[in-house]
Parts: sequence; C-alpha cells; structure tokens
Amino acid sequence: MRAEDLKLLLRSTRPEATLVLVAGSYVVAGRDELATAALRGAVPVVTRDELLERVGGLPVTERDLDEAAASLAAAEDNRGG
Repeated sequence: MRAEDLKLLLRSTRPEATLVLVAGSYVVAGRDELATAALRGAVPVVTRDELLERVGGLPVTERDLDEAAASLAAAEDNRGG
C-alpha cells in the first residue's frame, strides 16, 4: 500500500468511501459499489472516516499518510492480505 492509495480515498466523493483490496490492487469504492459482482471478494481495508480518525483529522500531511500506509500494510500482511 502506498500513500497515493490513501490520497485517492481522501479525495473520493463516493458515499462511505472505502479502500478495498481486490485481485492484488487497492481501489476506492463507495457503499453501493461494494455490493457489485465486480468487487465480490474484495477485502475492506479502511474507510475514509477511519483514515481521518487514524491520522487525527484534517489537514493530513505526507508523513501522516506514509505512516498510515505502513501501518495498514503491516496489518494486511498480518491478516494474510
């Protein structure tokens, strides 16, 4: 996972935007998209709101994103993602 993936999540205007892992790639999906066949089996990683809580809210720095990306990637590795 990269800070760029988290930037995409933060910039998303999708309702209940969530970063998910699907077929080895991170994508941002909204609430309605998560129920589609295209994202069947996708693993939710973090929602936009969870990410903001994790980094202490806005504004978000590059360092915040780098640290959050490293922490989330480690959690995914430990989960077998």
